[in-house]
Amino acid sequence: MFALYMRVGDHILNDYKPLATSEKVADVLEAMEELKCSHLPVLDEGKYLGLISEDDLLDIENVEQKLEQHLNVLKPYQVQESTHIYEAIRVFGEGNLTCLPVLNEEQKYIGYLSPQELMWDLGQQVSFAEKGAVVVLRLSVRDYHISQIAQIVESEDALILGLQLRSAGSDFLNVAVKINQSDLSRIVKAFERYEYNVVELYHESLFDDTASDRYEGLVKYLNI
Repeated sequence: MFALYMRVGDHILNDYKPLATSEKVADVLEAMEELKCSHLPVLDEGKYLGLISEDDLLDIENVEQKLEQHLNVLKPYQVQESTHIYEAIRVFGEGNLTCLPVLNEEQKYIGYLSPQELMWDLGQQVSFAEKGAVVVLRLSVRDYHISQIAQIVESEDALILGLQLRSAGSDFLNVAVKINQSDLSRIVKAFERYEYNVVELYHESLFDDTASDRYEGLVKYLNI
């Protein structure tokens, strides 16, 4: 079930129609204002041509012109319905997009992704929605072994809910591990016994009662 919801095809929206090349620039800008969206897909007889951005439209002096006169500014951003959502997130960030078109195996437009809706859906996944705490390890790339990290966590009667990697230089990684316990003191000691470098830690025992609201806010932030 978890793998199923990690496909783009499970997050497609179709609450507005894509643009035709016969649309006027002025009308498209008005539609973007109403939809609060800075990018919209453009189709020509059902064929996906690309994304038009609000910034490019604002550079056009004659807003009575049609999109067909400005196809050169379209951006080719798109993903397949079978694409993993992590790849979709990468494309969103690469293009700073507010809309990402989705194509099927026949390269036909079938809908779009919204970054807000995608983040909401991700937040419902078990690894994000379950309560827990986060420990961030820094280690060399050659020393990264997920099996050993899992073994250390499980040896302390805990479970890994999620794990994310981020580069910390050419030869190092930051590994954020979300664990199903609020107090990670034992797990941190276990990592230290195996000479892991713990660089960040977010768990309840770090805060006193007066800071509980700030802790809850931090956990909500990490769950986004």
